[in-house]
Amino acid sequence: MTAGAQRCARAIIEYDGTAFAGSQYQPQQRTVQGELEEALNRLTGERVRVRFAGRTDAGVHATGQVAAFCLSPGAAGTPGWGELRRRLNASLPRDLAVRTLVATTKGFDPRRDAIARIYRYRIADGGEKRPLERHRTLEIDERLDVDAMAAAAACMVGERDYAALGSDARGRTVRRLTEVAVVRHGTRIEVRVTANAFLRRMVRSIVAVLLDVGRGRLAVEAVDGLLTAGERTGARALHGQAAPARGLTLERVIYSNTRRTSKA
Repeated sequence: MTAGAQRCARAIIEYDGTAFAGSQYQPQQRTVQGELEEALNRLTGERVRVRFAGRTDAGVHATGQVAAFCLSPGAAGTPGWGELRRRLNASLPRDLAVRTLVATTKGFDPRRDAIARIYRYRIADGGEKRPLERHRTLEIDERLDVDAMAAAAACMVGERDYAALGSDARGRTVRRLTEVAVVRHGTRIEVRVTANAFLRRMVRSIVAVLLDVGRGRLAVEAVDGLLTAGERTGARALHGQAAPARGLTLERVIYSNTRRTSKA
């Protein structure tokens, strides 16, 4: 490293989104970015800006969110990355932690360099109550038809315009979904969704559709028409319908270099 060069880091962070207003900084709101930057600023004595691999909404959790930031050379005698991680975790609130912290290049962009993101949504059906999981699992009284949900999920995979399921500030609503899997584990159902990128609230809208199918309110054959309606109109066909945030977790971000992979 040349004299005077910035030191840049890549982190995998985990958080319980229950008490956060989302991942991205918002004035007068408690956010993941705000807490992490505040802790870095206290430890380094400089204003540090953190970039994330993806934005998560209020109440959404993460076990594999990827963040990146750079420090000025010798900022407040900044220690090695391992020691900085230890000090950060001692300073951060209990619902936010840095799982790994390693050196990276200044040009690393956690959002643009990512080739895929994996989310998981947890549901407990049949009236099952799981007190220790209540902040990250949607509990419902109905017994869901998982076979129908899986069939509907298969209709969603592919590259197409997903305007029916979410929004994008730039109006670019084409995405490539490589996996929508629905699996039952006893009284718990997990929906795993993988894509190159997601629209705002897209995963929760996918789950909302699958819940309607599982409850028998929407036929499997109607799912493709729902997506096609969004393609034709360029607008959301669900009219804001989305599953509650608490069941959703960002589990993994994948990069072309396998060493840059976040895992739960």
